[in-house]
Amino acid sequence: MQYHTPETQQFTEQTISRVVLCKAGAEDTKMTDSRSCCFSFFLSVSDSLSPSSCWRLATVTLGVFCLSSVVAAGVLAAKCKYGHGRETAITDRPDQVVFCFPGHKCIPCPENWLQYGEDCYYFSKEWKTWKESKAQCSALESRFLKIESKEELDFIMRSAQSYSSNTFWIGLSRNGTEGPWLWEDGSAFPPDLFQIQRASSSPSLDCVWLQGANIGAAWCGGYKFCICEKVVDPAAVEQVSYLDRH
Repeated sequence: MQYHTPETQQFTEQTISRVVLCKAGAEDTKMTDSRSCCFSFFLSVSDSLSPSSCWRLATVTLGVFCLSSVVAAGVLAAKCKYGHGRETAITDRPDQVVFCFPGHKCIPCPENWLQYGEDCYYFSKEWKTWKESKAQCSALESRFLKIESKEELDFIMRSAQSYSSNTFWIGLSRNGTEGPWLWEDGSAFPPDLFQIQRASSSPSLDCVWLQGANIGAAWCGGYKFCICEKVVDPAAVEQVSYLDRH
């Protein structure tokens, strides 16, 4: 029987050139020939190894591989978890989503504007005529409010109710009593979207206002607040600097 001293087992003092993993169930227990092995790596010691040393080296090698696989799997799982959670929706309308990412400060709308879906809304604080209100929206790089769905209408009405009893001009008007109601972009108003109330039979009630859950027509020269809207600007997401994050 051959014994190896601790000195001969110190791999740091030997030239490593090849590792031999021995075939399980080999009949020759004194196997040293690499032809009797099922798999080999080019990392073995130059000295011939006993079967027990060979198996011990094989076990250590496989253990290292196993540990590396576990670590790699853990890193991959962490990345996947981060990837799924890295996008945070900042909208309450599921079909139109704006995302913010970790490491960024989301600024979807300017200050004093409300965000809903892909749009920003501004409820003015100054009384103006309908025509002046239209000019104000243009000056804010936006447009007069155009309501395009029941969901958007509900949002606008809920938001308007928080402004007490304020009455707001919106971007809907007509050119005389016989003319059709048109939005500012020239598109037709769908009558099934909401009903336009008329306080009197005056023929000059050609501009539309909104107050809470009520919508009506009034003289365009009257003074009211207004509602402007514009699309969320994706470029308005401010990236946090490296120093801010460290």
